[in-house]
Amino acid sequence: MKADLVARRERPSPRTLDVAVLGGGPAGCATAIALARRGLAVAILERSRYDTPRAGETLPPESRVALTAMDSLQRLENDVHLRSSGMVSVWGTPRPFENDYIFNPYGHGWHLDRCRFDAMLARTAADAGAHVFLASTVRRCEPRSKTFEIDAERVSDGPLRLRSRFVVDAMGRCSSLLPGSSHRIVYDKLVGLVGFVVPPSGQSDSRMLLEAVRDGWWYSAPLPGNRRVVAYMTDGDQLKLYRRDLLRFFITRLHEAPYTRVKVGMLPDVDSLHLFAASTYRHISIQRERCLKVGDAASAYDPLSSSGVLKALRSGLDAAAAIEASLGGNDTALAHYAARIERGFTSYLGTRAFYYGRERRWPTSPFWQRRHRDYDEHGPFGARLGTSALSKEQQ
Repeated sequence: MKADLVARRERPSPRTLDVAVLGGGPAGCATAIALARRGLAVAILERSRYDTPRAGETLPPESRVALTAMDSLQRLENDVHLRSSGMVSVWGTPRPFENDYIFNPYGHGWHLDRCRFDAMLARTAADAGAHVFLASTVRRCEPRSKTFEIDAERVSDGPLRLRSRFVVDAMGRCSSLLPGSSHRIVYDKLVGLVGFVVPPSGQSDSRMLLEAVRDGWWYSAPLPGNRRVVAYMTDGDQLKLYRRDLLRFFITRLHEAPYTRVKVGMLPDVDSLHLFAASTYRHISIQRERCLKVGDAASAYDPLSSSGVLKALRSGLDAAAAIEASLGGNDTALAHYAARIERGFTSYLGTRAFYYGRERRWPTSPFWQRRHRDYDEHGPFGARLGTSALSKEQQ
């Protein structure tokens, strides 16, 4: 992992920024890259060193457009990430269906080492001229008459104070610093219990696997370094009786997923299990004066959409265009950006309802009953909206 290369490219702290980006994930980095290339003074404040587990390991072929716009496609191809040739899904029927990317006009997708991927985007931002501050926890972000005043604590270098004309909230699900950050509508209780395993010898399938079970669904995919990510997606209330023994819960549920079980090989120990929030939500206010939310700070999609990272990249690029226009005097640019995010979220809800509505094998399961209520509300129109990880044969 080369996150240290970002640290070595940090520049002396500017007195006043045009834009401060709080959060160095895909959405924040995409925003910073685009703004820095437009000649604005930009800084990213990222609380990690890109050395902790991150959710979202799959990048669909359509990401090629955004990556090219960010001058990151070749960097991605030259790194250790694996090519993905398609998807296999066991959904709505016990028979697996295949969706190969050979027919996709954009070509193959990727299975990511997310730490390396995010660090690569941060390096790209630094190369474009952005200031990148790693291991920097933002403690305070308050508006002043013409700027925001930002205080951060750096692990190695102590306190940092910046002033910025504009602030981008790219802190994902942790977004809470700015006014109104906690005001959001949550649509479900989905969580992911994620493990990393060494696959059995002879496993060469480069496709992602989805498998529905009684109380949720499984996701697994190969990763660089001869690893495989295995995630069980369910509602948080299903974990109540197993909070002190998540490994037991994980293994018990794995026995219900025969196709996933074949891919796992060696089961992970408890130290390699991570619990991630995966609920669908949208924030009430995506934009305020001199402030904009991007990526999961604005809205979060179900991992079933397989578009979390791509959505983040697109959101960041769109936000950069809106911010440049706003700083240039366009009074409606931020509102138009927020409206696009909200329209996309509405379309996503229809798609989500449709695909969950396709699985009817467990009508008494609370997990599926909750999703079927969404299907009954939105109806089958969602089939024509967006994309999903499910194979085309199942549409």
